[in-house]
Amino acid sequence: MNKEEIINYFNLNKSQTGNIEVFLSNIIQHNKHTNLIGRSTLENIWNRHVLDCLQLSKHIERKKNKILDLGTGPGLPGVLLSIMGYKNILMVDSSRKKAEFVKSIISKLSLPAKIINKRIENVSVAKQDIIVSRALAPLNKLLTYSLIHSNKKTTLLFLKGRNVNNELKIAKKNFFFEYKMIESISLGDGCILQIKNIKTKKNND
Repeated sequence: MNKEEIINYFNLNKSQTGNIEVFLSNIIQHNKHTNLIGRSTLENIWNRHVLDCLQLSKHIERKKNKILDLGTGPGLPGVLLSIMGYKNILMVDSSRKKAEFVKSIISKLSLPAKIINKRIENVSVAKQDIIVSRALAPLNKLLTYSLIHSNKKTTLLFLKGRNVNNELKIAKKNFFFEYKMIESISLGDGCILQIKNIKTKKNND
């Protein structure tokens, strides 16, 4: 999809589109001296990043859901979901430079989102409704992080690449969970991995 098609697909209004433009131009500018996103993805930034992240919104019904974005980097997908109108987004990243960048964007666009500059395992917050992550860590690690911030009703939505089947195989050795693989609508052969009801397997299971 090109930019216009993405705007139409998600029914973005002028204000949302304008905010996304500001966000992207800040990433491009910042990327010249601090590596926020892969340089090769800059040319097709609307498809590779905006579409990839915003497709999560098709699987998050309530705008008031408490959403935790693990390892947000430059605010992907947290900032974009906040621009879409999700009210309770908390982003976490251990990189001070990336967290400061996200903080400046939140302020510039007057978004209701928050950013915490800490390691995920050191963050103490209420249990979340939705946990999202993109390009952070293998599934096994993501489930370990997610358990800290989950309850029985929490849904995990992870953007995953071509190695997803291998990651699932490894994760199943350590966790019980229900999952669904949803084909990605952005470029590449990725998917959204929707996970519910995670439990740790005991050694004798």
